[in-house]
Amino acid sequence: MADISYSKLLDPVSDIISLMESMMAGAFGATTGDQRECCKRIHAYSWGLHTLVMDVITSLGIENAATRPAVLERFNALNHPTQAALDNLSAGFDGPLSEEQQTTIAHVMEALQSIERMMTNIWQYSMLRHDLLEYADDEFDGSVLINRFRTLLGDIALPSITTRFCAIGDEEYLSFAIGEIAQNIRLHANVKLAQIKVQEFGYKTDIAILDRGTGFRMTSDVMTEPFWQERAANPGLGLGLYLARRHIEGCGGSLLLGSKPGKGTLVKITLPCLP
Repeated sequence: MADISYSKLLDPVSDIISLMESMMAGAFGATTGDQRECCKRIHAYSWGLHTLVMDVITSLGIENAATRPAVLERFNALNHPTQAALDNLSAGFDGPLSEEQQTTIAHVMEALQSIERMMTNIWQYSMLRHDLLEYADDEFDGSVLINRFRTLLGDIALPSITTRFCAIGDEEYLSFAIGEIAQNIRLHANVKLAQIKVQEFGYKTDIAILDRGTGFRMTSDVMTEPFWQERAANPGLGLGLYLARRHIEGCGGSLLLGSKPGKGTLVKITLPCLP
């Protein structure tokens, strides 16, 4: 198994704490009483998140997070009010922010989104390690997967798909899987355009996703080992593609990956469907 970078879990929370302390000290401009109170709440919730992350790392271990449901409950109890307080600040409900303060809050929101993504991936990874996940075997409109992929790509253009297909499997986990693939393209490929092709073959549907971006050198670790990353400096924990493959396989499908440095990456998803 590849090494786990615990600092990637702690750094975003530490960033929020230090930025909130700077906001309260007036480092980015004067704050009103309501703004300071809101910053205090975010600061307190962030210390709670820091304690929770440390508990997961030191007491449970990432693999065992899902064996204690209270971990997820504690995280949501801290994450949701933090997000709400940040939204209030960003919207100016507690008073207008200066340009520098707005930039600071944007950094805080980005850090919170980062820790939320990583904790979600840790939770699902832990569920898989303990065989706690069950996949639904339902039929649904496959276009929802393409639409989610397009939405999460952000400003990366994707051609329209006219092929309609009915996928069979767990819509929630398959949507999560294709979202992780989109996230990898957005963060690592360094492209403005991705290509996608859908083909049906009897009871199977192939979804081919191609980006002609930076690519990476293929090794045996890429799809079989969790926490694998080509470069340690990459964001995230290296769980995204691993979880995507496991969820797709859990629904009776498969995921194949091909990549070359400087040439791009091809992801091929095969899902069961009804002809």
